[in-house]
Amino acid sequence: MEQAFKRTQILTNHLLQSSPSSQTLSSNACLSYSPPELSENYAFDIKDMRKLIDRHNLEERDWLFGLMKQSKLFNPKVRGGKVFVSPDYNQSMEQQREMTLKRIEYLIEKGAFKGWLTEKGEDIEMRKFAGFEVCSIYDHSLFTKLGVHFFLWGGAIQFFGTKHHHDKWLRDTENYSIKGCFAMTELGHGSNVRGLETVTTYDSNTGEFVINTPCESAQKYWIGGAANHATHTVVFSQLHINGTNQGVHAFIVQIRDADGNICPNIRIVDCGHKIGLNGVDNGRIWFDNVRVPRENLLNSVADVSPDGKYLSSIENPDQRFAAFMAPLTVGRVNIAISSVYQSKVALATSIRYALTRRAFSLKQNEPEVLLLDYPSHQRRLFPLVAK
Repeated sequence: MEQAFKRTQILTNHLLQSSPSSQTLSSNACLSYSPPELSENYAFDIKDMRKLIDRHNLEERDWLFGLMKQSKLFNPKVRGGKVFVSPDYNQSMEQQREMTLKRIEYLIEKGAFKGWLTEKGEDIEMRKFAGFEVCSIYDHSLFTKLGVHFFLWGGAIQFFGTKHHHDKWLRDTENYSIKGCFAMTELGHGSNVRGLETVTTYDSNTGEFVINTPCESAQKYWIGGAANHATHTVVFSQLHINGTNQGVHAFIVQIRDADGNICPNIRIVDCGHKIGLNGVDNGRIWFDNVRVPRENLLNSVADVSPDGKYLSSIENPDQRFAAFMAPLTVGRVNIAISSVYQSKVALATSIRYALTRRAFSLKQNEPEVLLLDYPSHQRRLFPLVAK
């Protein structure tokens, strides 16, 4: 009973912010902390190590990081004479989304993505990969939103479209006057593209395609960019011509006007707060007999004539589907690549921590040992550095 009373009294003093009369805290020297790159000497050339890890486009990477360090949008902070940038994950979902959008608009204004869709060749592709890695290292929401816009929406127009689509859409996509998303995944079928339930028919009287969500499981689900910012989307849908299902095809659909209002016969619902990645505005989309011009069919594999005839040089439906899906491989590759980016961040964090955190001393009154001096720690991290 006495112990319970004593504990209650301690809690009461704590809550009332008053000090116990019988005890006082004595000052004690705390362990000092300093990031290793500010205090440690290295027995190797850091620039050579970076060449091994980053491999290509080092100047472009430094330039992009430099843009981030110059803007308050990226929360630059000076530590030990060096500038570090990192997002504020304590912001609300709405704030994180708006900050992601503002960061993209800032980078667009500075020319960070110039040529990403309008130029061709190995150089631009490698520059694109380097830029995505920098954005991913800063914040995966920034990487994801850019990836949806450039690789998925922009890539669909590049690979599924033909010249008139390229001329009309790619430059406006690159300068972000059009904000694109990618409406493939559905609630009922996930990434099973062949099983999608959205249906499109052709009205030869008006020269328009009519896109419809026939049931709840056909709603487009978890579409990045759809909830707030996207103005256009690529819709993947079963194409029915004269009662025959010709399989999955892709259509360009405007979902918001220039003022951000959702277009008629389209319903969009926010997927809401997530455990992570709250800088991306995922949404759900329904189409209620939405009409789009015949030219909005991305027709690199198949087309529909003005009078409603289905045209394709690939007669076999399975081969046609394979040809249609092949360009999407790049999206899957980028998912794997992005996991490498995140692994680099995790590995760098682990090593930096192991170079500052100390645990246990070998002898009394000696400094405690750095985690990275323990062989078990080295065996976990060093092979990953080498890899």
